[in-house]
Amino acid sequence: MRKTIVLTLLSCFSWLSYAQTPAEVKGIVQDATTGEPLIGVNILVEGTQAGSVTGLDGDFTISAPPKSTIRVSYIGYKVQMIQLKGESFLTIRLEPDTKLIDEVVVVGYTVQKKRDVLGAISKVESAEIGKIPVATSQQALQGRIAGVNVAAQTGAPGAPVSVRIRGVNSISLSNDPLYIVDGIPVEGALNNISPNEIESMTVLKDASSAAIYGSRATNGVVLITTKNGKSGDSKISYNMQLGFQEHGKLTKMATTEQYISMYNEAASADNATSVVKRALIEGSWVKDFPNVNHLEEIFRTAPFQSHELSVSGGNETTQFLISGIHFIQDGIINTTNFTRTNLRSNISSQLKKWLKTGLNISGGISNNRLVSSSGDGFAGEGGSVVRYALFRNPAIPVYSNTGEFIDLPSEYYGNSVYNSFFGDGYNPVGLTENTDRTKKIKTLMASGNVLISLPADLTLKTTAGIDYNNTLFREYNKTWGSANRINGTNGLSVSSVENLNWSINSTLNHSITLGEVHNLTTMAGAEAIKNSGYGMYGSESEFLNTDPGFLYLGLGSSKTRVTQSVWESTLVSFFANTSYNFNQKYYLSGILRHDGSSRFSKGNQWGTFYSVSGGWNVETEEFMKEIPAIYKLKLRAGYGSIGNQNIPLYSYTDRYGYNFYYTFGGQSYNGYAQTQLGNDKLKWETSNQFNVGADVELLKGELGLTLDYYYKITNDMLLPASLPPSIGNAAPFQINSDGNILNTGIDVEIFYRKNFRDGGFNISLNGGYLKNKVLKLDNPYFAGRVDTGVFATRTEQGYPIGSFFLYEMAGIFQNDLDVLTSAYQGNNIKPGDVKYVDQNEDNIIDARDRTFLGSAIPKITTGLTLSGNYKNFDLSMFFQGAFGQKIFSQVNYDIEGFYRGFNVTERYYREHWTGEGSSNTQPRASWAAKSNNVKASSRFLEDGSYLRLKNLQLGYSLPGTKKYGIDNLRVYLSGTNLLTFTGYSGLDPEMTVSTNSAGEGDLANGIDWGTYPVAMTFTFGINLTF
Repeated sequence: MRKTIVLTLLSCFSWLSYAQTPAEVKGIVQDATTGEPLIGVNILVEGTQAGSVTGLDGDFTISAPPKSTIRVSYIGYKVQMIQLKGESFLTIRLEPDTKLIDEVVVVGYTVQKKRDVLGAISKVESAEIGKIPVATSQQALQGRIAGVNVAAQTGAPGAPVSVRIRGVNSISLSNDPLYIVDGIPVEGALNNISPNEIESMTVLKDASSAAIYGSRATNGVVLITTKNGKSGDSKISYNMQLGFQEHGKLTKMATTEQYISMYNEAASADNATSVVKRALIEGSWVKDFPNVNHLEEIFRTAPFQSHELSVSGGNETTQFLISGIHFIQDGIINTTNFTRTNLRSNISSQLKKWLKTGLNISGGISNNRLVSSSGDGFAGEGGSVVRYALFRNPAIPVYSNTGEFIDLPSEYYGNSVYNSFFGDGYNPVGLTENTDRTKKIKTLMASGNVLISLPADLTLKTTAGIDYNNTLFREYNKTWGSANRINGTNGLSVSSVENLNWSINSTLNHSITLGEVHNLTTMAGAEAIKNSGYGMYGSESEFLNTDPGFLYLGLGSSKTRVTQSVWESTLVSFFANTSYNFNQKYYLSGILRHDGSSRFSKGNQWGTFYSVSGGWNVETEEFMKEIPAIYKLKLRAGYGSIGNQNIPLYSYTDRYGYNFYYTFGGQSYNGYAQTQLGNDKLKWETSNQFNVGADVELLKGELGLTLDYYYKITNDMLLPASLPPSIGNAAPFQINSDGNILNTGIDVEIFYRKNFRDGGFNISLNGGYLKNKVLKLDNPYFAGRVDTGVFATRTEQGYPIGSFFLYEMAGIFQNDLDVLTSAYQGNNIKPGDVKYVDQNEDNIIDARDRTFLGSAIPKITTGLTLSGNYKNFDLSMFFQGAFGQKIFSQVNYDIEGFYRGFNVTERYYREHWTGEGSSNTQPRASWAAKSNNVKASSRFLEDGSYLRLKNLQLGYSLPGTKKYGIDNLRVYLSGTNLLTFTGYSGLDPEMTVSTNSAGEGDLANGIDWGTYPVAMTFTFGINLTF
């Protein structure tokens, strides 16, 4: 009996073993709608690593145990799970996933199916936004979208970011796009939105898509949707980033020995012809001199960290998300830092079948410690610390033996003659340590919406919101240096600026399908926006007690000066949008918006803006069945007129101000003066835009191309016109409507994505070509001061905005005959001096020989993403670049110009002219020749093109974590700005503005006064969900 039982059990185990032996299964996978075979479909045996991929005929072969389950997946189709029942051949038909095919994108006041979009719209998802550790949400757009140029104004923590969509549209007004967050327009609150809070960013680039925003849409529109919860179990997520930052390439400066060699060479040359002789530096002294690299002294390795904790979840009726983010970043320049804390609560609820509501609330506080990283060197503590680090002579140490900052060389050497040897530039480390400048921003943003479903297929949606921000700026200028020469008298300035913007809009939507092929969607709406603000500004000087506890307004010895300002503006709008398509094949759409703005005088307050567009989904035509390689093909075109109403407030009326002094009877009296001559004829800047584009997808959606051509002209630009002194106005300008600007170009976006058995890869490339040109301008504008009374840029009809207008360097005079046979440049020109091009051929080099030599506007912008995953590993690389722009190196204007005993670059030391044939790029060493050799010329103009490895990231998702209650655990290593390919000699080609004057804006882009460079970052991160 026992033997019988044993034999029976053994036979059962033998049968089970046989039953689990894998068998070969063959099959074919087809499109359920068309019957066409599908190539590259993933076939995976659940619970194993066994799998296969379909071939050219949709066929596959796989080894699988009987009764096992196989998973069949393909891009754009629903996943199918099939339990085997002993079959040896399978015919699998995959259903198209309409959710994927009909992907929706956020457009003006609503959402739209991607296949129905007719305008130039691009979208960046949260997966891409959160990859790079950046402080501002705008930086997440850099290199991601064709035609959008994003660049940090400086690399300082918390620094502003410049975003230009399809060029520069205005000379004097803002060229920033309109930002809409969760349905409401925002300004200041955008500074405190963390990239990790964002679900997606959609950019409306042309009039067909942006005209619904009317007078605010000329510069494009960025629609930001923040994250919300999803139905299902509640989830807790924690995302952490820890890392450090380093500076990139630093300009090589001359050593002490090299500088002294240069000094003596210049002094000997100048002494030969000068009445006042310069003393030479004895070569034997060099061994006793310090050799300090002051540029390295101001930089440091800087840590940063980010922590995000969120709770999300919901059910079929209510979804929620609560999150908090804390970000801390030290800057790579000493003493600079930035911190930000954000809190957010988003909730949406389907209260009734006909009623849905949503409420999003967020708040944030940021603190920013700043030093001057670009400036003109004439005010405050002397401008850019980078500039002064380049200036500072290596023979001057940073600290004295007692640990005090050394200012003038005489403090260290004990003799004032060393001040002429080594210059009087400020101690850059002392500038960083003695700068007390902070900015604190508090923000609150809230938006609520109600969606009501009405009879007759009508829906009514109302959205209301507020955008509040308060900026507190404090700066204390400490007196320090030799004989307190830096800042003279100490002083404190404090300002508090508060902005409150509220908005409400309501839309009534109606969609109907007639005869199963005629689809009509109509929207009508109204909007009201009010912006109000309040500013308080105070200053005081001569603080006797400089203890931090006594540095407050009212405690100084001088009289406290306090001023305040109040402002407000309103915008009222009515708009409508109608879209028609025939069987999702032929499309026609129109937008109309009527805006009324308080920024203009009565009679000019209302403006009408519009767009019309059409499209053709070619792949729906019968003849396209003969071209199976083309999966999707859409042609679209649009034209529209949109505006810019963002002129300075109250420009239409006269304004008066106090603190203007008049002299009567030999005494000065304070009084009022007219500070602005109003213009009640001001009208809107309008932009007429044409766009034509095509969207193509091949290989069942694996390969895609989007191509757009645009042509847009901005008319009636609002410009400051000069007033004659006889007007008696305290301000020399009046705002007038004049001038036209053209921006035209091509945008290209390409992607290729492929899935394999254990992974896949994705390649996406975008590029934009731009041509900018001023078509009409009565009077040219000079901007970008690079020296007293010297300007580097000129905006003039026929050329791009902010074009460099300079002398053109022809080389170096090699001998006396070369000097005598060239155009006359002055009495003291010698071999070794710079030779300039005689543009007007009058044989004299003067201001009339300055010419246009390019601009700071990139002609080409691009981004390339390479990403892939294999099993639990993922790898991504992201390159970003800009090409065709110029940079004027004002710092080289000084440090390669032999200026006041300051240091020179190693390049100048190696390449300067020392005799006939020795150099044709760098002039001789001479202070006497500075007036000729240091002109605003092409000598200091460089190609600013660059290509940067913006991000490299390797991640690993840990398997088997669900048994510990963890849904997902991913760790990764990331590097940012690791490689930069550029010919620019400065610290960073990714700089945009000189910040010489905030009012110059795009008129003075690309002037490097010593810009804070963008840092390289190295990050370890964790993504945890449970």
